[in-house]
Amino acid sequence: MENLIATGQAFLEWLQMPAVIATAIAFCIGGYYLIFGGEQGRQKAVKWFIGGVVGLIVVLGAYSLANSISSNIKF
Repeated sequence: MENLIATGQAFLEWLQMPAVIATAIAFCIGGYYLIFGGEQGRQKAVKWFIGGVVGLIVVLGAYSLANSISSNIKF
């Protein structure tokens, strides 16, 4: 069981770096829409900003949840 938990935590830890990169890309696209988007640019930019933040929170939250569960609950 310990190997399964360690594998899950390692996968979530590995998933954090692409999530940070994807969030940075989402912020860049949102910034592009904010600057050059015209009348609808702000609405599109807000969607990209919120999507990037929510995705990053989900990935980082999953890792934190897995660590807290594995440290508090013993099988």
